[in-house]
Amino acid sequence: MAEIEMEIDSIRVSLMNYQRVVVLKEKDTDRYLPIWIDPNAADSINVKIQGIHVPRPLTHDFICVIIDALGANVKAAIIDKLKGDTFHAKVVVVVNSKQIEIDCRPSDALAVAVRVAAPIFAAEKVLAKAGIFLDEEGKLSYADKSEMKEPSKFAIFSESTHDIINKSEEEAKRLNHNYVGTGHILLALTKKIPTAANEVLKNLGINLPKFPARIEASMGHRPSIESAETGLTSAAKKTIELSMEESIRLGSDRVQPEHILIGLVRQNKGIAADLLKNLDINVERIYIELIRLYTRQQPNPYEI
Repeated sequence: MAEIEMEIDSIRVSLMNYQRVVVLKEKDTDRYLPIWIDPNAADSINVKIQGIHVPRPLTHDFICVIIDALGANVKAAIIDKLKGDTFHAKVVVVVNSKQIEIDCRPSDALAVAVRVAAPIFAAEKVLAKAGIFLDEEGKLSYADKSEMKEPSKFAIFSESTHDIINKSEEEAKRLNHNYVGTGHILLALTKKIPTAANEVLKNLGINLPKFPARIEASMGHRPSIESAETGLTSAAKKTIELSMEESIRLGSDRVQPEHILIGLVRQNKGIAADLLKNLDINVERIYIELIRLYTRQQPNPYEI
């Protein structure tokens, strides 16, 4: 089984539920492997990486002391399996010239590895399935190039998001427009109920039954912003691209309607961005509402 050497690139906090994601980076390439870990493990890794002094040994310090006291050495930490949505790992220990592989959580393997400067590896089959690429501008692409198709065909879109993209095309046809712009996406997003995006808009003071008429009025008053283009406008394409980035940033394995909403706000040109900003709806306010919404829901499971 091929194993690729990795390094810890960063540990990020999900705004969805305050869980942590450790991002491993393949050495000498731009391939990354994000793995959910629990907050305690994240703190344990960060303490060592940042050289923070703690008055008493943490659990992983204690583990390393035991390994050393037994005359053993940690040879490597390996992320070796991905079963469903759960990553598996092992720590390879050498004692009396005998190599022992100890099954454990990825977070524990990483926390031990950083303490003893042991190399970190990931199985190629794991990277092929769960790895992501970031281009020179820090944007998302995929380890599996077969997934890189038209935006409406991305496998990482949730069913609700697929519906919104398809509905936006229907809205454009209904309005006799030869382009699909951000206004059409916002119309579809508003009409796709229930979603977290709708809940956020409602909590931010939007009257959902009346909002579509306001969107259409904005499109009629300022037709030159996107209507000069045909097909999917550049602003709409940018929205989809940004929504994909948000899904990663917020720790989701699928692009959800709320990510589309953030994408509409983040891209600065277009009917939807102008309308939402005029209503004082910005990314920060959306994040706050999402935190409130997600904390009322069952959190995603940690890696086991």
